[in-house]
Amino acid sequence: MALKVLVVDDEKLERVLIQKIYDWGAHGFEVIGDVSSGAEGLEFIKNRQPDIIITDINMPNMDGLEFVEKVFQQKEYQGIRIIIITGYREFDYARRAVKLGVDDFLLKPIDGKELAKIAEEIKGEIEQERKKTEEVTMLKEKVTQNEDIVIESFLQRLVENRIEEEEGIHRLQMYQFDSVLEGCICGNIQLDYGKTMSEEQKEWYGKSVIELVHQLDVGEVFSFMHYLGNIILYFKESDVTKLVDPCKRLIGEIMSQLSIRVTIGISKSHSGYDGIQSAYQESLKALSTFIFLGRNRCLFYSDYESIEQRNHDMKDIDWEDFVFSVQNCLVDKVNDYIDEYIKNIYDTGSTNMLWLKYMALNLLIKAESTLHKTGKNLSEIEHISASADLVEPIDSIPSMKRILKEHVNTIMKYNDSIRTTKGRQVIKQALDSIEKNLYNPDLCLKLVASEIYVNESYLSRIFKQEVGESLIGYITRKRIEESIRLLNTTDLKVYEIAERVGIKDPHYFSICFKKQVGVTIKEYRKPIHIENKEK
Repeated sequence: MALKVLVVDDEKLERVLIQKIYDWGAHGFEVIGDVSSGAEGLEFIKNRQPDIIITDINMPNMDGLEFVEKVFQQKEYQGIRIIIITGYREFDYARRAVKLGVDDFLLKPIDGKELAKIAEEIKGEIEQERKKTEEVTMLKEKVTQNEDIVIESFLQRLVENRIEEEEGIHRLQMYQFDSVLEGCICGNIQLDYGKTMSEEQKEWYGKSVIELVHQLDVGEVFSFMHYLGNIILYFKESDVTKLVDPCKRLIGEIMSQLSIRVTIGISKSHSGYDGIQSAYQESLKALSTFIFLGRNRCLFYSDYESIEQRNHDMKDIDWEDFVFSVQNCLVDKVNDYIDEYIKNIYDTGSTNMLWLKYMALNLLIKAESTLHKTGKNLSEIEHISASADLVEPIDSIPSMKRILKEHVNTIMKYNDSIRTTKGRQVIKQALDSIEKNLYNPDLCLKLVASEIYVNESYLSRIFKQEVGESLIGYITRKRIEESIRLLNTTDLKVYEIAERVGIKDPHYFSICFKKQVGVTIKEYRKPIHIENKEK
């Protein structure tokens, strides 16, 4: 950026000469004005501040020295650099001007080279000063950012109870957040970032929300952005009802200014060190009720409590066995569990639709947990809707029963297809392992299972299902088939063939051979020898 220059001289020719004698534009300067008196100079710099002033010392009304003094009396002008133009007779005045803080002076008649030299020197000094200022500013910003990061990290550990009480209280006092110990309510702001938003964009939204929080009159509050993306607020307040209107206003401002969906979970009032963590946990639970109550609103912990109370009043089912049955596609058993679950809900006599949806969601989440074992997210699986979307149309117990059975059966079909595909892959790996280790006398179910990293009982079960015989029976059959090949093509002794096919005991080998082939090794080999002699 060009340095701005103002020329102050009562003689027009001198002002023109100064502008013509040096190619200002080519050397990084811009002459932004020329005036004929010190008074005009002071008026000019009120509207447009120059970086450098070149002024004559001898002017009527307000001479150059008085002009310089008035410039430097203003704090905001103290960074302006000044060059004095003087004749030999005013040399003593010029020296006084230098003491005032003038950077340099030029003797009349003005020499273009001398002017250029002084201008370049001042330019270098200004650029050096600006560079230092930028470095200091950047350093201050970095220190501030680092301090903010340290505070944010502390607050995150604090709300998750990952910091000792003594240290936590000390640092709350140090950061002047200790007023929350007297009583606070936690607000948990969840923004609907969507799936494609970058981390940088999320951070920008988070900071923008925090700015809005402090712009609005929501009382005494401190805030920070959680690493999970939510913005956490701690209100110095003991009455939850007083936060309803401020939070509604905040939601309105966020939606209006940032065009993003937002939900706020509000805890009950708590005090003391443990209350900080309790309030945070309650705000998370309050947020979870958005599934029933919707987004773009304040959700309160009391909503969550009413749902949980009904949940405690209901008989439960064997969830572990239910999940196992869904995982293993035991359709009849799963449907029986759903019938039992619906009956238990019916027996409570509840007509609260919010609670019915919650209970439906509870079962669906359990069923969907089996999908995680496939390595897939729910959103990646075709034809399977998110459970939160499914419970929305529930308006009666019959509709609840229908939706639960339809969705859980869809999950079981998917699990079955994955299990079949996975089972085939496991069988292929097992067969490859057997072929590779057929001659190893230690080959057994345990060795194969460990080599392909699966459970022994699982391998034994699916091997029998897919291959039609036990894994040990298959190994024995393949060994006998290989021994027949060796009997047909070699003159190896029986014990040598047994060793070649991985059976240490020749007697056991003979038993296995007769059991599978129907004749003894000797009886099998006799026709072969006769045939070979005839040839």
